[in-house]
Amino acid sequence: MKIKNIINSNFCIDSRLLKKNDVFFDFLSNSKKINPFLKSIIKKKPSLIFSSIKVNYRNSIISKNIRNLYLSLIKKKYKKIPKNIFAVTGTNGKTSVANFFYQLHILNKKSCANIGTLGYFYNKKRKKNNLTTPSNLDIYNFLKFINKKKIRTVILEASSHGLDQDRLSGLKFNGVVFTNFSQDHLDYHKSMQAYLNAKLKLFRQNLKKKGIIVCNNNIKKILIKNKISKIYFKYVLDNKIKYPIKIINVKKNNSKTLIKINFKNNIYTFNLNLIGQFQIENLYQSLILALSSGLKINEVFKVLEKIKPIEGRLNIIKNKNKTICIDYAHTPDGLKKVIETLKNHYNKNVNIVFGCGGNRDTDKRKKMGQIANKLCNKVILTNDNPREEDPKNITKQIFQSVKKAEVIHNRKLAIKKGIKITKKK
Repeated sequence: MKIKNIINSNFCIDSRLLKKNDVFFDFLSNSKKINPFLKSIIKKKPSLIFSSIKVNYRNSIISKNIRNLYLSLIKKKYKKIPKNIFAVTGTNGKTSVANFFYQLHILNKKSCANIGTLGYFYNKKRKKNNLTTPSNLDIYNFLKFINKKKIRTVILEASSHGLDQDRLSGLKFNGVVFTNFSQDHLDYHKSMQAYLNAKLKLFRQNLKKKGIIVCNNNIKKILIKNKISKIYFKYVLDNKIKYPIKIINVKKNNSKTLIKINFKNNIYTFNLNLIGQFQIENLYQSLILALSSGLKINEVFKVLEKIKPIEGRLNIIKNKNKTICIDYAHTPDGLKKVIETLKNHYNKNVNIVFGCGGNRDTDKRKKMGQIANKLCNKVILTNDNPREEDPKNITKQIFQSVKKAEVIHNRKLAIKKGIKITKKK
């Protein structure tokens, strides 16, 4: 089969999605094992199978390094993709930073796309997606799709799972944001160092030589310790940093936040639709990245007050003079920051309804319970996507560190009870 014909064929790396006449890359087979799905793959009659072992199929090619072969063909197949590509990684804040970056462009009527937890976004349109970082082929197909629509600027969320599983293979980024780093996904990575190493692949393999890194001072220390030294700026509210754009004052204003920015010794004031220092830092990081992508400072400043919080991230709802917050926090650090933000911003006690996901990092359950027990007035434990695990087992593990909690497994009833026991403003 000629290279041209291979390039023009549909590529597939997931046997579940394989169709007749696709070119299939067998990543599972190696010298020690055979792909357990090989028989079903052959039955679907692909036009070609690339494998590291001999395959009993008329159209098959053996290659010792399937991944390198795949990447070389990908480069030829997807020559026309956007070149102004950015990424954001970190335990918390990836979705917010990516979406703020996207909003900054769209509000300025600039073409932009965003790939992440909430789906594929492009020029005010949205397509659903099941993974924070989609498969490598899905990403390339989307990049090819938006390039045809003349969208040249893209930001994507880089999850530790996606990086570890090489879903970003072959992509090169002009700039990367590393938001923060704390415990998560230890069910998968097994240790904090393995979790960090997955994140660091983004800088070691995907960042262009002249690409920038946007991070805070804590992350800078981690990167330098791990011999990654290309740093663009330090901590967002550190007044010692010599940078032309600095946030010099942050003040709460009802369900908004007033900030003052010093730009070249001129002071600018903005009333933002966001609350919490971590949200302000997320916005600031996206702002710096947006400027590096080509936006002008006046374009950024004119739309800052139009930036909206994204779905499930510190969404504030007023209900009969009660303040209700919906947040996605699913890590100890994320939960702590959200509760502290609400307590400080509204100067009120916080009641909480929460749970932990099933078949995931069990160690964080006790820690999240301790945080809720210490910082919240009343605690209701409920189901939060238990998957295949017994919900009672999950709440039992959380309950060990928050004995004052009430357990209501029906999530709808738990939320109703939480609203009912919350006093009016």
